[in-house]
Amino acid sequence: MWTDLLVIAAGYLLGSIPFAYLVTRALTGKDIRYEGEGNVGSRNVMYVVGRGPGFLVLFLDAAKGAAAYWVARRFGSSDMALYLTGFAVMFGHGFPVWLGWRGGKGLAAAAGFLLQMWPYSVLGAGAVFLVARFFIPDFNLAFTVAGVALPILTFLEGNNLQGLLFIVLFLGIAGLKKVIDLPHERAIRAKSGWIEGLDHVRERRNQHARRG
Repeated sequence: MWTDLLVIAAGYLLGSIPFAYLVTRALTGKDIRYEGEGNVGSRNVMYVVGRGPGFLVLFLDAAKGAAAYWVARRFGSSDMALYLTGFAVMFGHGFPVWLGWRGGKGLAAAAGFLLQMWPYSVLGAGAVFLVARFFIPDFNLAFTVAGVALPILTFLEGNNLQGLLFIVLFLGIAGLKKVIDLPHERAIRAKSGWIEGLDHVRERRNQHARRG
C-alpha cells in the first residue's frame, strides 16, 4: 500500500514539472501563465516563443507521462495503482505546487501515459486530430473529435470496460480543467490579442487583404 502511495506521489511530482513555464522563462524571461492564451502548455509556447520550443515542450510533457507509466509498472502493485498514477500525472500538470496550482490541461502528459497502454489507439486518435484540425480551425473542437474517437479506437484494440472508463475519466478531467481555466484564459487572451478558431482564420484573411 505504501509503495503504491509513493508511486502515485511520484506521478504527481513528474506531472508537476512545468516545462512550458521553464522553457518560456529561460528563452524570453516571460511568465507563460500571463502570455498568449494563459495556458501552461506546448501550444501556448508555440504562440509566445516559437514552434521549436513549443515542440520541445510537447515532447517533454509527453515524456513525463511516459516516465510516470514506467514508475507505476515497475513499482506499483496493481492496475488501480497504475490508473491512479495516470490521474496523478494529469493533476500534477494541471495543479503544480511550484506555480501556485496554476498549470495546463495535461493533454500531452496524458498522451504520453496512455501511449504506453494503448499505442495504436493513441496514435490513431492523434491522426484523427490532425485530420480534424485540417478541416476545423477551432483547436478545441478538433480535440473533441479526437477525444470521441479515442475510446472507440481503444475498444477496437481490445480494451476492457475498466480501461474504457479510465479513458473517459481522463477526457472528463481535461474538459473540467478547461472549464476551470476559462475565466483566467479569457482575461489573458483579451490582453494579449489571442484569436481562436474561425475568428483567427478571418483575421488572417483580413491581414492578407490589407497587405494586398
